[in-house]
Amino acid sequence: MKVFITFKQKLIMTYMIFIVLPLSILGLGAYHFYSQAMEKEVGDFAEQVAVSTASSVGTYIHELERFTLTPYYNRELQDMLTIEQPSSSLSEMDLKESIEKNFSFWQSQRDSVERIYFFGIPGTGMKRIYSQGYLPPDFTVEMMPWYETFRQSSNNVVFLSLHKPIANFFNDIHDEDKVFSLVRKIYKSTTMEEYAGYFQVDFKLDDIKKIMDSVNHEKNGSFFIMDSTQQVVYANQSVDDQLLDNFPALSADNQGQTIMNIGKQKNIVVYSKVGGYDWTVVGYVPVDQIVSGIVSVRNSMILLGVICIIVAIVISTGISYQITKPIYRLIALIKRVETEDFQIEYVNPPRNEIGHLISSIIRMSRKLDETIRNLYQAEIVRKESELQALKSQINPHFLFNTLEMIKMKAEIDEADSTVDMITALGKLVKSSVFQSNDFITFREELDYITNYFYIQENRYATRFEMIVDVEDEILDWYLPKILIQPLIENAFYHGLEMKQGKGKLSVTIAKESDHIKVQVTDDGLGMSPERLQQLMLQFQNSMSYAARSNKSIGLANVYARMQLYFGDSYTMNINSQPGTGTQITLILPIIRSESEANFYVSRHNRG
Repeated sequence: MKVFITFKQKLIMTYMIFIVLPLSILGLGAYHFYSQAMEKEVGDFAEQVAVSTASSVGTYIHELERFTLTPYYNRELQDMLTIEQPSSSLSEMDLKESIEKNFSFWQSQRDSVERIYFFGIPGTGMKRIYSQGYLPPDFTVEMMPWYETFRQSSNNVVFLSLHKPIANFFNDIHDEDKVFSLVRKIYKSTTMEEYAGYFQVDFKLDDIKKIMDSVNHEKNGSFFIMDSTQQVVYANQSVDDQLLDNFPALSADNQGQTIMNIGKQKNIVVYSKVGGYDWTVVGYVPVDQIVSGIVSVRNSMILLGVICIIVAIVISTGISYQITKPIYRLIALIKRVETEDFQIEYVNPPRNEIGHLISSIIRMSRKLDETIRNLYQAEIVRKESELQALKSQINPHFLFNTLEMIKMKAEIDEADSTVDMITALGKLVKSSVFQSNDFITFREELDYITNYFYIQENRYATRFEMIVDVEDEILDWYLPKILIQPLIENAFYHGLEMKQGKGKLSVTIAKESDHIKVQVTDDGLGMSPERLQQLMLQFQNSMSYAARSNKSIGLANVYARMQLYFGDSYTMNINSQPGTGTQITLILPIIRSESEANFYVSRHNRG
């Protein structure tokens, strides 16, 4: 069942839609764009923090590289490290003790130094390995994982990411404290062109921890360092494995930011590589933590929206009542009109469009009352006219019955030609007087023309040649009654009758594209251009009279009826030359059925 919604309800709903919908869109849009702006701002800030932190870490490691140059600052120590055999005045034990004392002194100069080693080049004499800690007797530099690659490279320094200290590794000591290292090639002091060993310094993460803790003091998000193998170098809290697994998919650029889902949480992930090393500073900030700061703004907007909706309901209800009140009163007046009570009144109508409508309906009801009274009186007059019309039908019936009596008399006297002429005339009278339809078929019109031609042939013998050419397709289509015969009659009396010698008249009816073309052509006297122009002017001036009168059935009547039935789209054209003849052309619409014909009749009756 279709739900009925009153105009007042529709008006209230319209107000609600146009108030609530824009407010909702505006609020949600503002919240969304503000959240996006906050995410962008926090992401850019976090990326700058990552870049700054990576720069600090890189500067710190570069400073440690300078620390590994310490052996070059003491020529005597450099000689001790690079000589292949100790001098006779310095035993191997004394040399080892002296070198390791220097190592201990250097370590005391920087708190982050965990251990210092020196490895001589294998194959240059006795095995030379110096360290502050214990190493197995069978330990060789070839056991170091970096040895083979570093030996073949042209670099002077290699950076080793987080790993166990050498002593703990070989002694199987499970110490959780790992170190990172720098290994430098030490060149011989005599030539400075070939190196004699490798100087390795292990560093603790204490200084790295200080750098990272300086940026991890915020509660929201965290920064950590990881190397190229996804090993976490330092983090102040546990790092989700999902972040570590997805990190290689990040951009290969030195720095950047992206959105990554870690667990069920959406995070902004930023990163910046430590220049020249395989470390990367990575930071992540949960998006929920970012937008938590604007929750109060969102709640305030929701509260404001609810208040606006309540106010809108109250105001829209009041406005709707003021708008619909005169409408409902107008409906009550119209219902009175429906009960034929036309004496309606409305005191002080509103000064708006509805007020104009009310005034118009009141005026209309009064005119309707007057019209009904006039129609009632006109109906009485019409009944009287019909009575007179019934009486006047006696004359056409008398004429038709008289023609029938003459016809019977002629048959008795065996005057066959007279019988045929009277028969043809009777058909013409019957078609023109008794046929009530406004439209007839071309077949009926053709019969009418044929009877008319027959009478003219008997009247003028063989003086005229008459030809009718009609396409079979259009015989059952419709046209206004007695539309072609007046054209033929005009051709006889104004064109052919006064002509010397034999005349010719042809009627052609054919379909052309979307219309029917009727041509009535004679080779009679014709008309001058001035006369033709005057005739057309008379047609136009007499159209209204011809439409109201049944007395004229000539060219003016044909022209007027075509205009009234079909309008300006379908016309009558006259072409005439003096002494040559006249051609009248009708352009008619294609009317295939009575329903189509009734359309033109009803339009004519509507005026």
